[in-house]
Amino acid sequence: MSKTDQIYNQLVNDILENGIWDKDQNVRTKWADGTPAHTKSIIGRQLHFDGTEVPILTTKYVPPKTPIIEALWFFVGKTSDCSYLDEHNVKIWKEWANADNHIGKSYGYQAGKKVRQLNGAMVDQIDYLIHQLRHNPASRRHMTTWWNIDDLDQMELEPCWHSTQWLVKAGKLHLIVTSRSADVFLGLPFNIYQYYVVLRAVAQVTNLEVGTMTCNLGDVHIYDRHIDIIQEQMALPGFQAPTLWVNPNVKEMNDFTIEDFKLVDYKHGPKLKAEVAI
Repeated sequence: MSKTDQIYNQLVNDILENGIWDKDQNVRTKWADGTPAHTKSIIGRQLHFDGTEVPILTTKYVPPKTPIIEALWFFVGKTSDCSYLDEHNVKIWKEWANADNHIGKSYGYQAGKKVRQLNGAMVDQIDYLIHQLRHNPASRRHMTTWWNIDDLDQMELEPCWHSTQWLVKAGKLHLIVTSRSADVFLGLPFNIYQYYVVLRAVAQVTNLEVGTMTCNLGDVHIYDRHIDIIQEQMALPGFQAPTLWVNPNVKEMNDFTIEDFKLVDYKHGPKLKAEVAI
């Protein structure tokens, strides 16, 4: 069993044993049949990954490419137009996309918005981040955010994983990523792996070694209809972590494609499907 499986299992057991139900509240999320999607939650947890293994679950199958395609949509495509996902047959945003196949001024829109001044020109958050990591690594101001208060009402979904902070220490790049809301069965395994891939990519183009990744989680929850299947998952055996190949010839963030990432020797348990709460 990998370190990631152990960290995840401890978190799940914490929720199952100590979580608080929200069944006394009128919740926004619904199941496809219109039933309220209630959750059992714990508040405020921090997951720390030391960077020595790829943080992807092995007790169940996590798709190796879909999380990376979504990350490239944000950090490379810098768009909220779901046509980018359609080109790669990724359907994870279909429930939230509007009639124009768009998610509004969220995520990729915020990544591509020209908001910082650099050498006399306006640049986006990602280009500014890469420049600063290369030329001012000691700074404690290396951050990105999708949580733009001015644009929240024009987003189809307000960002869950909403900010990153990057720190360079002794030649290693460390990532802190923050989430207001973590769906532990479906979303969390996807996002942990996804942001590790982003860390690997940013470290490569800034010529830094990969350091740690810390995930700060706000409302950490399991949906009521996921309880049985996540308990099933807890009983499954785990495997050793795989490795991730990143094309060493890519030197600029904007040049990455899905073909530049390959998960090697990924042994895993079964695909465990569950309904998505909307």
